[in-house]
Amino acid sequence: MVEQLTVTERDLRRIFDVIDRGRQSGPGEEFPREVLRALRELVPADDVSFQLSRPLDRQVLGLEEVTELPVDLFDGWEDLFWHSYWDEEVCSRPQRTGDYESVWKTSDYLSARQLGRSPVGEWFRVLGIRSEICVPFPARGAEDRRMLLSRASGRDFSERERLLLRMLRPHLMEIRRDLERRRAGIPDLTSRQWQLLRLVAAGHSNTQIARRLFVAEGTVRKHLENIYERLGVTSRTAAVATVFPLADSA
Repeated sequence: MVEQLTVTERDLRRIFDVIDRGRQSGPGEEFPREVLRALRELVPADDVSFQLSRPLDRQVLGLEEVTELPVDLFDGWEDLFWHSYWDEEVCSRPQRTGDYESVWKTSDYLSARQLGRSPVGEWFRVLGIRSEICVPFPARGAEDRRMLLSRASGRDFSERERLLLRMLRPHLMEIRRDLERRRAGIPDLTSRQWQLLRLVAAGHSNTQIARRLFVAEGTVRKHLENIYERLGVTSRTAAVATVFPLADSA
């Protein structure tokens, strides 16, 4: 029987709730924990984590996790982790295929019996999990960034839940980018505001900018007023001086 893929109004409200919590990051968080908590409400899971690593160097660079699973890692767990990572395509899928967009499940690659006999299954037993679904983020050099949702028992993640995560993926990527921009000290401006400021920095007048962007000159002035308010400045010169040295160094 083919599973019917439907998204309800309640699902959409929960998706918006996940997105809305994107700015509620605490100091040092690799990903806002409030987002991870909201994600667990949207797609029920015992563990939700954001992982940052350099697989070729066998290094875990960062982890943010909301979990109900008491895990007691043993000495040498890294060897088992990286063995399971590279032994089968299910973990190292992006590096093997170049596909950093598709949301995938462990069960896409391994049946329950195959999982039980594999290094991945051995790692799952250490973590106390039974099923997992992965949301990959775009590649950044040798870094791998992904969101993982895991269940200790019960049913596998459904195709409907995969669809919800696919819908949410662009927003999760933007939440991570926003966190990185704030860490780097880059002001939080819209793409239109960045475009306008670059024209200001290039020496264009409001009239010239309006012609280039096909908007009214009053619209340009309003955009500038909003930019000044966001940056805490009062002039074009101050806005350019505030933004571009920071942006160029990030």
